[in-house]
Amino acid sequence: MIHNASNCKDLVQCAFSLNEFEVEVFNRLTEAGAKRADDLADIMGKDRSTVYRALQKLMTCGMCFRETKSIERGGYYHVYRAIGRDELKHKLERCVDDWYERMQQVLAKFGEHGDIGPAQ
Repeated sequence: MIHNASNCKDLVQCAFSLNEFEVEVFNRLTEAGAKRADDLADIMGKDRSTVYRALQKLMTCGMCFRETKSIERGGYYHVYRAIGRDELKHKLERCVDDWYERMQQVLAKFGEHGDIGPAQ
């Protein structure tokens, strides 16, 4: 099972260009539910700005989203929520399918120019 988890983690990192910490933030957010960046930083024992940057990257990838909550006395704050595992799997399937299609196109053109890349 650990080997399988490692392969899934590798696929997520590759598909969305994430580092290990960003994947760790996603996993913690999945476990913890909706959290503010500073609360998640406390849970992880990391600086809030470091966790915030990871959350921004996860939002860009569509792996989490931000909700705005109002404060009764005025103002607001944001909480972050991870997408579900099924939705993540669907996104990964699309990434793999898109990659496969691009590679098929490259293979179809393979050798048309007489070389396989710039000379070293």
